[in-house]
Amino acid sequence: MVFVAIAASAYFYGPIAVDAVRASSFHPNADITSVDGRIGLTARGQQIFYATTPVIESRDAFNADCESVERTAAILGCYVRDRVYLYNIQDSELDGALEVTAAHEMLHAAYARLNIFEQANVNKMINAEYAKIKDNPDIKQEMQYYTQAEPGEEINELHSIIGTTIKDLPADLEQYYSRYFTDRAEIVAMNTKYTAVFDEVNQQASDLQDKITNEAAAIKQASTQYNADLAQLNSDIESFNERATSGGFTSQYAFTVAHQSLTARIQEMKDRQITLNQQIDVYNADVAEYNKLAVRAKQLNQSINGVEAPNSI
Repeated sequence: MVFVAIAASAYFYGPIAVDAVRASSFHPNADITSVDGRIGLTARGQQIFYATTPVIESRDAFNADCESVERTAAILGCYVRDRVYLYNIQDSELDGALEVTAAHEMLHAAYARLNIFEQANVNKMINAEYAKIKDNPDIKQEMQYYTQAEPGEEINELHSIIGTTIKDLPADLEQYYSRYFTDRAEIVAMNTKYTAVFDEVNQQASDLQDKITNEAAAIKQASTQYNADLAQLNSDIESFNERATSGGFTSQYAFTVAHQSLTARIQEMKDRQITLNQQIDVYNADVAEYNKLAVRAKQLNQSINGVEAPNSI
């Protein structure tokens, strides 16, 4: 009985004791302390975070530790062999991304520390929440990625995603996350703020792409009609000139009417040419603006570890 009691105590409380020792020997630098402060970790949350000896790294070191250059999506952090690695995001537009990533990865470490009874209960709550949000486009995209990249880890990933990105949770799940965060809503707000930068660029690019497509179709149609009408006008001018030089007009009045008609058509074609050129100028300006957005999107993506791809944690 004594042996069983000791074994049970070691199973349930051993990890906490180990975390306490590891966390106490970790000396965070100013950057890690700042991250810790902004995500509002509880005592247990901080203990887990520090026990993973978190480190903020530049691109090459981060991509080596997280093996992220082989990924199909850019990542901002990873939890590997009970260590947390964070990418040193320096783009001021993405303020909060580092902190949300730290919270996300810390939750991986927290999940790994749940005993079988706790994990079963947490999984039940996570699955219930996932059933409500699974059709959310962002959630669906993330889970499709993780299903391919880390098969079998879907619940683990959802545990981190839900905890850092979903604002309104059931009371029991909110209470669970309060083990680790003093104000989880602040983390969700930071996530919303920095992902909005990508959403804005993507939406602007999408809207502009639609506009460019419509403009190109309109210009093509207008150009085709203009060229056909111009060819007809030139043919009619040539016929007029032949009639004028060969005495083809029966009277001065007939000549004047035909001449005035051609003059009006020539002016109309000039006006249409100006309008068409203006359409082309607008189209070219929109293409230039779209290219600027593409450059900005590339810079944003490169700022989250140098891998030219997406979008989220």
